[in-house]
Amino acid sequence: MSNNIDNGYRANIVYSILDADKIIEFDTIVEILNKCFGKNYRGFQRAFVILDNNGTAFWAPKFGCNKKKTRWQNSLVDDGDTIIEKDSEGKIGLSDIVNSNIRVTFTCLNGKYRFLGVYKFDEKKSEPNLRIFRRIYKVIDLAPYSLEKERSNLTIEIQEAKKIPVEVLKRQAEEESHSQADRRSYEGMIYIRNSKVAAYTKIRAAGICQLCGQPAPFKDKDGEPFLENHHIVWLSRGGTDTIDNTCALCPNCHRKMHILDMQEDVDKLIRIAKGLD
Repeated sequence: MSNNIDNGYRANIVYSILDADKIIEFDTIVEILNKCFGKNYRGFQRAFVILDNNGTAFWAPKFGCNKKKTRWQNSLVDDGDTIIEKDSEGKIGLSDIVNSNIRVTFTCLNGKYRFLGVYKFDEKKSEPNLRIFRRIYKVIDLAPYSLEKERSNLTIEIQEAKKIPVEVLKRQAEEESHSQADRRSYEGMIYIRNSKVAAYTKIRAAGICQLCGQPAPFKDKDGEPFLENHHIVWLSRGGTDTIDNTCALCPNCHRKMHILDMQEDVDKLIRIAKGLD
């Protein structure tokens, strides 16, 4: 399953799911990292990189059939369910594994990389200089990596949009507004928002929550009032990604809208967004 949107800041993720039982081949490690995990590498030669703060890493170990002598002596056993990692120099221990105990693993066969599965460090069976990894999944959902990339992209784009004069920004937001936000289909939906609509909505609020009328509770790391964009009619309900369907709320009111979803609050925000209040 694939989707590809790559226009500047947009995530260049192509694959949303990988299945070890289905052959998908990659030419390089760079291609894997960019197309599966939303990276923007132009060159990358290492076979290992941390992917997130949850102890997950990308790993492309070389196995025993590799003729070139290397420090690492790895073997794939138990029909691919177990990887044994050895260090011929005797320098690896167990203390560093906390940052990479889950490994999204690929192998190179006949010059092409293939997904093997997701492996987890087996602490009980491992020992210094001999580490054991067991396959726990043959399928990985890449949607979380795409979502994180989209959030990062949107933050960057909003900051750029805020530099545009407000009247110009309003006009551009109106011109670029979509009747429905672009969507990507995974297990759930990831909606791609328009950064100019988001930027104008926050500028229009001028640091005041548009529901409770109170100043933003704190400033963000850039010194700007912290408010969250909210689609008054939710996108999942067919709401539009337009300036007359968006507002800026404090975190407390934002949670209130999603938990209580009171019609009187919805009506109030619609009037404000349309300039009627």
